[in-house]
Amino acid sequence: MTEEVPFKRVVVTGVENSGKTTFASLLAHNLGWQLVEEHARGHEAVLRGQVTEQTFDELHEAQTDAAAEAARAGSCGVICDTGDLVLRMWSEHALGFNWHPLSPPWPSVDLHILCPTLDVWEEDPLRSMPRLEDRLALEAHYRAHLAHRHHLIAEGETPEARVAHVLAQWPW
Repeated sequence: MTEEVPFKRVVVTGVENSGKTTFASLLAHNLGWQLVEEHARGHEAVLRGQVTEQTFDELHEAQTDAAAEAARAGSCGVICDTGDLVLRMWSEHALGFNWHPLSPPWPSVDLHILCPTLDVWEEDPLRSMPRLEDRLALEAHYRAHLAHRHHLIAEGETPEARVAHVLAQWPW
């Protein structure tokens, strides 16, 4: 008789220019899990540069709905490219307010994975922190927030090395 493994939701987090999307995609592929892509990249208000508190609520709901759909479909797990911590840090450091979701995510987050910032800056229309010192300072805030949550740090110089590092510590 095979043991049924409960659904797991893993959220990849970190500052901009940390390789979250590449890492999340590789990890999902390695695990055979569904990837929930970062919804901000296609959100109209984000693309227009007109982000409001409602935008954060909408992004939270879209990410949560995608993870819930995977759980209802019988997936064993999902890798989310960003989550509520990114939304909270973005609201605090870019817009000056402290966003919190109206409702907790379901399914709940079982594990956060922090991608440390990359030294080399890659241009992107949605990025605003080209100075490494600024990204490292914000990363310190991420680490402080994660200190009380189940998390791993994706160490390594390449996306593949980071995935191997995380899988070597994989809790399930």
